Amino acid sequence: MSNNAPAFTLPGSMWKTIFAFSILGLLVFIAGLFLAPERIWPNFLINEFFLLNLGLGAVFFIAVLYASNAGWAAAFRRIPEAVTSVLPVAGVGAVILIFGIHTLYEWSHETTVMMDPILRGKSAWLNEPFFIVRVVFYFAVWIFFARIIIRNSLRQDEDGKLEHTFKNVRNSALFLIVGTITFVLASIDMIMSLQPHWYSTVFALITLSGMITSSLAAIIILMVILRYSGLKKIITREHLHTMSNLLLSFSVFWVYMWVSQHMLIWYSNIPEETSYYIFRHFGGWGSLSFLNVILNWLVPFLALLPRASKRSDKILLQVSIVVLVGHWLDLYIMVMPPLMGNEPTLGIWEIGTFVGMLALFFGVVLRKLQSIPLVPVNDPYLVESLPEEEHAVALK
Repeated sequence: MSNNAPAFTLPGSMWKTIFAFSILGLLVFIAGLFLAPERIWPNFLINEFFLLNLGLGAVFFIAVLYASNAGWAAAFRRIPEAVTSVLPVAGVGAVILIFGIHTLYEWSHETTVMMDPILRGKSAWLNEPFFIVRVVFYFAVWIFFARIIIRNSLRQDEDGKLEHTFKNVRNSALFLIVGTITFVLASIDMIMSLQPHWYSTVFALITLSGMITSSLAAIIILMVILRYSGLKKIITREHLHTMSNLLLSFSVFWVYMWVSQHMLIWYSNIPEETSYYIFRHFGGWGSLSFLNVILNWLVPFLALLPRASKRSDKILLQVSIVVLVGHWLDLYIMVMPPLMGNEPTLGIWEIGTFVGMLALFFGVVLRKLQSIPLVPVNDPYLVESLPEEEHAVALK
């Protein structure tokens, strides 16, 4: 097999733009620490969890491909592999988040816990030292699995041994179990515990489906970027079609979980549970909740039903951007109401940190794509993934 894989280079002007927006986000965060810590820390949590979703969702995508022996995505698998490179960055963000615990989580205040019997009952789990240990453990597990799976993939480019694929099948099967459990716990710890009296058995499925949907959207955006960079014969419209089907399916699954949680909680009318929606049903939050469903379900559902849309670079790019913004809004609605009160506020702290996080994400991922072979030339499934006229990329 050939070791000559296509390469990708981003123009210098684009790097300057990405760098400028990253610095903007950093400056907004630093300024917010001094001027509005009560707003900057919730926004940091939103963007930290958003970045985690993109990186970890890519690991799940790769793991499903390996565990199911799926070959259709081998030609562009390096894209989700590059997306996982943001996990260490998200890990650094989690360490920074520790300094905002007392601003975010009421269970971190001993006096509050002592006066609240419900918080006292949950204090064995919801306490600051154990929270920090768990978060560090979660990220260590995720980064470990991402590293070993991608290391085997890259080594296969060098020696062509099938044993790397077999190892990744085993590693991926294990990750799908361990990764799901740890992400569910992380969702409870980092997001659900913002309202520690509230609980939902469906919440983890909402965050899990949101993670997969947003990560698929990010991967599609990167696929379109690479297609415009000269890889249209490698990343084909058939690949886009399949990815758009996945994006459509998971957006429907997300709204199914969202509606299920809403109906179960609202109509059961248990005060500890309905408190979550009391915040989010009225005033500006109600309008944002309606917009949330439009962006995360209605737009991708209507836009991606026609076959032509699923194969259009332009439409897929636009829909994927809408889904990414929608997922950020979904996290914003999860995090902000108990911390900000009855009316949402969208200003420099929200927009600046979100733009900075997106610039950081694309900067890290695109730099990774420049440093690795874009096509896994020795992957046994590559021929299956490529159109017939491009088999020369995979075969001598």
